[in-house]
Amino acid sequence: MSRFKKSLLNSGITLSVLYVLICVYFYNIQDDILFHPTPLPEGHTYSYDFDFEERWFEVEDEARIHAIHARTDDSLRGLVIFYHGNAGNNQTSPQKYEIFLEEGYDVLYPDYRGFGLSTGVIKNEDDLIGDMKHIYNEMTKEYEEEDIFLVGYSMGTGVAAQVAAANDPKGLMLWTPYYSMVDMKNNSYPFLPSFLMKFPLRTDKAIPKIEEPITIFYAGADEILPVERSIKLTELLKEEDRYFVLPEQRHGWIHNNPELYNRIPEILEGR
Repeated sequence: MSRFKKSLLNSGITLSVLYVLICVYFYNIQDDILFHPTPLPEGHTYSYDFDFEERWFEVEDEARIHAIHARTDDSLRGLVIFYHGNAGNNQTSPQKYEIFLEEGYDVLYPDYRGFGLSTGVIKNEDDLIGDMKHIYNEMTKEYEEEDIFLVGYSMGTGVAAQVAAANDPKGLMLWTPYYSMVDMKNNSYPFLPSFLMKFPLRTDKAIPKIEEPITIFYAGADEILPVERSIKLTELLKEEDRYFVLPEQRHGWIHNNPELYNRIPEILEGR
């Protein structure tokens, strides 16, 4: 073998090894890229002006999922289950509850494993989605399924969409969604293979399976999940589904957007 060919072969081997090492590194750190939980100390005290109770749900691997269950005076309209984003916990802005409580809906706000008071570790997508499916099933013992409305924000949009696809809720609302985490990976790390994704969160595959009404709110100035990529979800909606692009709205605090706030009553009523 000539010196040139040997050098070329050695370079190819070195690059291949380097690529494999990069893939292994990405696989191991993707949890830290995606999840930014804020744990709370045991015995933490919540303080809200509305009526609420703390709920615990036992899931697999001896993990316990904590949720805040806010209630209206009569609980006649039904339940909104709110799936939050990839950071923080359910000790959050009271407006995220009140926006639905004002319409006569109770609100369940669960934390994922490792967030807030929830215990356990999210090892893969089955943990993340499986826990939320379990909680949904538990709540159907307390509310008619036709009265349960799902709302997802940011990372929680992919969670909400998959729970909706596996069940028959009253409707689904997505705030600042993404097409899929695979699509987000392709945007930032196109050289990495998709099979490395532990959390593909394929919202694009879930939406076509959902027969109930879907409403999407895109943030027109989203600096986290670019609307030019997520807007592709619109192509997957049914004719009767709706979407709104909120001009100049950034990713955070979308629940304070006047257009979103004013449309909540008609969306919850299916109008």
